[in-house]
Amino acid sequence: MITYTWSISRLDCSPSEKGLTNVVKVIHWSLNGQDENGVSASISNSYPLPEPNPEEFNDYSTLTEEIVISWLESNLDVGYLQKTLANEIASKYNLPITPLPLPWVTVEESVPTLEQMIADGYNPNARDGDGDGLVQEGTQWERSLETSVNDSIQME
Repeated sequence: MITYTWSISRLDCSPSEKGLTNVVKVIHWSLNGQDENGVSASISNSYPLPEPNPEEFNDYSTLTEEIVISWLESNLDVGYLQKTLANEIASKYNLPITPLPLPWVTVEESVPTLEQMIADGYNPNARDGDGDGLVQEGTQWERSLETSVNDSIQME
């Protein structure tokens, strides 16, 4: 079971509007959901109120958190908000689904890119310094002078 709790962090007000004073224009709110194991999620947002009706106007000094929350509950889709929080809480219990290689298929090693090979010491412009027909002698990239990068990869 999830317990939902509203929290009001701020009320933005107009000092004067249509003869009324301290008219609440925007409610900054959050809704928190917490299950019996303490796993929680929250949504925060702000809600702009419509123009006030002078006959139903509540003086700012008489507002309570319950009154402001009732405004939110009568104007927001609370069921949708609660479902969103419940889904977020549930997702914290469910590990993400990841693809695994098929156990009956042998995974081939990937062929490195030229950039990766260069970072690993391959020199595509290597020169035969001693005239023996080999370049990059004594390294993993040793090859005959006529061998290209692709030939070098396939030979291994």
